[in-house]
Amino acid sequence: MTHSNSVTPINELIATPARGTLMGNRGILHDHQGRIVKPFTHRVWVTCVLEFKGRHRQVMTPGRYTHLFFLDEATALAAGHRPCGGMP
Repeated sequence: MTHSNSVTPINELIATPARGTLMGNRGILHDHQGRIVKPFTHRVWVTCVLEFKGRHRQVMTPGRYTHLFFLDEATALAAGHRPCGGMP
């Protein structure tokens, strides 16, 4: 199933099978069925690397933040996200 959690440069949330190079966070945006129900829950939007110390998380876990994905850093910055502390 493809979720609507990929972000475009003009800040639209879309469904695409393309794999992004960065992940972002805007809070819990999805319901228990994995549907995006709001665009953000806070204004501190960050983006970070997809892989970190071998950690794995399930996307769209109920009650956990919504994983957002960006094609590249330029897309993340254009959509209003800032780099997290772990960005190279």
